[in-house]
Amino acid sequence: MILNTLLVFLLFAITLLALKLIRNPRSKVNKVIPVVQINPIEAGALTKLVLENSISDNLTMLNDQERVILKLGGVKLYEHKILKNKGKYQGISLRVLSGLSYRIGEFSNKAKETLINTDNGEFFFTSDRFIFLGQKGSVEVSLKKVLKVDINKGMLEVHQTGRAKVILFGGLQEAWENYITLFDSNEQIKRDDGLSRISFIATELLK
Repeated sequence: MILNTLLVFLLFAITLLALKLIRNPRSKVNKVIPVVQINPIEAGALTKLVLENSISDNLTMLNDQERVILKLGGVKLYEHKILKNKGKYQGISLRVLSGLSYRIGEFSNKAKETLINTDNGEFFFTSDRFIFLGQKGSVEVSLKKVLKVDINKGMLEVHQTGRAKVILFGGLQEAWENYITLFDSNEQIKRDDGLSRISFIATELLK
């Protein structure tokens, strides 16, 4: 009788320990992406680019007085997608007696959110809009509807008012370097950390 009581108590203690380990896995440390500070001289040059730059392009249906300020090629469009995983049982199996096992754990069938590259193309900053012209489709956002822009995990996030869905653009460092090579000979504007400089231009457009 005492042996059976001790066995039940032991199984109960092991069950609590196993459930705690399953439900509280070791958390991952989020990496902080460093952002280069833009000095006042370069900030002035970038602001002047926003106010005065006008790139000649065959971009159709520009509004009256609308200017193409920045054109970036080879940009990647990303979206958050929900992927359904096959359910699986998480836990351990304890052998109590010959031919008898006691299973501890829980059934997991959680959906997983992942980031997917959905299109590649050209990204335009105009005086009125953000425009992405991809191989599969296009995305257009009026500056009046942009709530804010953020840098996150090496990408530019565009947040819109009234919409939970965030638009994400990647591949911007290489796109920025190509832009500096082809269009801009201003030595005050740097090639490195293009994402911060693109974000600065986007923020200036929203003012």
